[in-house]
Amino acid sequence: MLLVDVLEEYLDEAEFRWQQWERALEAPDFTLGEVATLEERLLAHLEGLEDESALDTVLRPAFDSEEALRVSAATYALLGLGQVDEVLVRLRGAEAPTRAAILRALEVSEAPGLAPRLLELLKLEDTVLQAGVLETLAFRQEAPVEVLARFFTHDEPRARVAALRGAPSLPEETVRRHLPALLDSAHPGIRAAAMEAGLASGVQLAWEACRKAVQAPGTHTQEAMVLVALGGDETETSLLVDLLESAELRAHTLWALGFSGRVAAMESCVRYLAVPEVARLAGEAFSAMTGLRLEGAFALPPGETPEGAPVPPEEQESLDADLTPRPEDDLPWPRVAAVKDWWTQNQARFAKGTRYLLGQPFSGQVLVEALASSPMRRRHVLAQELAIRTRGQHRIPTRAFTHRQRAALARAQGAAHLRAAPLASTLR
Repeated sequence: MLLVDVLEEYLDEAEFRWQQWERALEAPDFTLGEVATLEERLLAHLEGLEDESALDTVLRPAFDSEEALRVSAATYALLGLGQVDEVLVRLRGAEAPTRAAILRALEVSEAPGLAPRLLELLKLEDTVLQAGVLETLAFRQEAPVEVLARFFTHDEPRARVAALRGAPSLPEETVRRHLPALLDSAHPGIRAAAMEAGLASGVQLAWEACRKAVQAPGTHTQEAMVLVALGGDETETSLLVDLLESAELRAHTLWALGFSGRVAAMESCVRYLAVPEVARLAGEAFSAMTGLRLEGAFALPPGETPEGAPVPPEEQESLDADLTPRPEDDLPWPRVAAVKDWWTQNQARFAKGTRYLLGQPFSGQVLVEALASSPMRRRHVLAQELAIRTRGQHRIPTRAFTHRQRAALARAQGAAHLRAAPLASTLR
């Protein structure tokens, strides 16, 4: 029997490492390999908790703490010990924050036989629980299409979103009977999920909805901007460039433009490198398109900021300041003169009418390679594009453990010859 203090230390470390891992999955300065290193440490401590003596000494008491990360770690260890029944009982009786933490552990757990047990929970009358369980099954890619179809018109918006995001492609009947209403939903999450699902199903109507969302004042969504950027041509890129005039939309627009890969987007990013409020986002987008790494001579030294840079939240005097760390806070500050000089010297090798990703003309092979090497926070959108362009055949679980991601990437090598044309030309 392990000493209780050793088990407590394992749980404390697992909680801390789980937090590090979750942040790394969204980070602009971590790659898949670097996340794998963090993950090894997390899994080592979780494995240390898979001892029968940990059940009553540290794992069950962890649920009394109501600390989400601690609950996730304890849940994962319970599942590893075969305590599936206990986990599902706790799930049904948990309050919202604890329930979310349990579900996160269920998403990434590799305990055998989870899918049938989770599918049974969908038969319960608790609509909020149904939505959470459906999200988990969709994340695990274990929700049968016929089950998902039952939730496309569910009363709970979260369940509709989960069903749409979990479907590799939509059944023809759903496209015909339900997709128009889903694309026109008053709920922004449902609209965004319907756009993505519609594009992955090859439906022209979904593309028209994306363009409409970007063109109509007051209805802009970040999701629609991104879909238009990755699927559009020069015309759609111009629509996004025009949105940069709005200070309110500028940050979201620069994020989206970084996935367009068009020369007009590169030129726009260069113009905003000297605008402190969005300089780092402009630099990130420019780097993603051109392949120029913002480091060394092309970035300010760590700790140095340009004149006029916004005051970090932790240094603001306002009691209402949001102190939550944001992924973009870890982006490098571009050295404006050096980046502009690089662009002057290299601009000629980027042709208008061609889309670029990491400095290479866009192709299926380049997309898969970018998914293997890009910063973690950008990979979620790259995976979204791969799923759309392969009609849902290749879905990379970018928030799962890295060995599962790598296995999906290996399978996606067969998608290297996917069509790289603008999406409008590939839809029906």
